[in-house]
Amino acid sequence: MVGPVLVSGASGFLGRHILEAQRLLDPDIPMIALVRDRAAWQGWDWTLPLTQVDTLEGSVTDPEDWSGDERVKGLQGIYHLAAVVRHSRWNVGDLYETNLKGTLNMVRLAAQDGCRMVLLSTSGTVGCFRSPDESADEHSPYCESEIAAWPYYRSKMMAERGAQDLAEELGVELVILRPPMLLGPGDHRLRSSSNVLRFLEQRLPFLIRGGIHFADVRDVAQAVLRAMSIPRPRPIYHLPGTACSIEEFFGMLEEISGTPAPRAVIPFRVARLLASAAQRLGVLLKGEPLQLLPDPVVIEMAARYWDVRSLYAADDLAYVTRDARETLTDTVRWLRETGNAPG
Repeated sequence: MVGPVLVSGASGFLGRHILEAQRLLDPDIPMIALVRDRAAWQGWDWTLPLTQVDTLEGSVTDPEDWSGDERVKGLQGIYHLAAVVRHSRWNVGDLYETNLKGTLNMVRLAAQDGCRMVLLSTSGTVGCFRSPDESADEHSPYCESEIAAWPYYRSKMMAERGAQDLAEELGVELVILRPPMLLGPGDHRLRSSSNVLRFLEQRLPFLIRGGIHFADVRDVAQAVLRAMSIPRPRPIYHLPGTACSIEEFFGMLEEISGTPAPRAVIPFRVARLLASAAQRLGVLLKGEPLQLLPDPVVIEMAARYWDVRSLYAADDLAYVTRDARETLTDTVRWLRETGNAPG
């Protein structure tokens, strides 16, 4: 019998699609979902058909609580998806704890079992620019100066570097995948699709000029599974999708949904000033930022352009990204059919 495969972050958007795709591809491979709350996991209706998935309650930041479990002895592989995604400079302690320390803990677990580890990072570690004409491939350097003030992307860059160094030291076969923002159906936590949801609820007060890059979660899930199964993977793969301007993105959503896009496009400096003022007011009045406007980090990121290309993913991982409108159509339809967004 083959050993099980551990999935951290299994209860997230991508984790869901990986487990569902694995069930269809080969239901005989035993999977272990590392989850923070088993009761919450069992409460999701989409987990019911996943009969090949066992659950292990615990956190990547405290592996001593669960790594001695017999079920994680002799692992065949590890998908490390767990991360804190928060675009703010406010209260970032748990972000670095999970994204950096948690990643290194999983490398050590892979060394313990002598198995391959597939690490889900983000294309934002290398693919952030001030011009829409630039792009990055698997050999491009980190865009350190651009992301230095953004804790999430900085933490993912640090996690990549730390994981590579530790994997080399411990002899772990590490494969890093860098997708952009993920969209598509099934975002049961309403996190990755939050911008689409706010658009449908007409809660976007304005747009600024910048870029966005997204891929379909279903396409990325298939590539993740292949990254675990191919005989000789490369150390890094980009999983590009559709890169476009913010105005083009919401223009597509307007065509698909019938919801009008915001007409106000305001200068970056004005948007950042308003967002910073709202944050300071919230901290002064409540001890935490107000949610009236996007976080200043979100404004700063929106004014950049995001794009990567891959030299290897199509050949090695059979990675093909579907048409952007199909992804957006399915995202909107799912949000509406589940009652999360107005029709």
